[in-house]
Amino acid sequence: MFEIKMREVPEQLVVTEQRSVDQAQLVEWLPGAMARVARSADGLGGVTGSSSMSWLLRSDHPSEPVFIVIYEGNPNDGPVGVEVCAPIDLAREGAADVAMRRVPAHREAYVRLTRAQTEPATLGSAYGAVEQWIGTQGLEVAAAPREVYYTDYFAAAPADEVFDVAWPIR
Repeated sequence: MFEIKMREVPEQLVVTEQRSVDQAQLVEWLPGAMARVARSADGLGGVTGSSSMSWLLRSDHPSEPVFIVIYEGNPNDGPVGVEVCAPIDLAREGAADVAMRRVPAHREAYVRLTRAQTEPATLGSAYGAVEQWIGTQGLEVAAAPREVYYTDYFAAAPADEVFDVAWPIR
């Protein structure tokens, strides 16, 4: 059902916002958090576009801002730490008084999803499939899973690719 791939992700500097939320709170908080980190990134040269990130393998699509949402657990099970990140130019580190951090370079296993596949039951299956694939390949999970957004999720049609579910591995 899912085509799982691997990629090398370079170090990134991200503007970030974190909160502990459950699934209902996540649905309400996430769009606002993305907008806030994007506004903070605007003062630092803007959110890095997908065309600048060759590792996303989206050269045939228009460049759009990239957002990374990192989950320290499953919000369906109750409140968990969630971090919304907007990648910016590495040279901007310390250039403003906004929350930012470096995400280390890493390798990740991922699956690309369409808008239709992001319904809760399918989305959970995608996370499970990638995690299971990691084990069958003799690899280990190295960090919390994430969703890598590279298009306007809300404007996407059901068949449009909207984000990747990714797990850093070693």
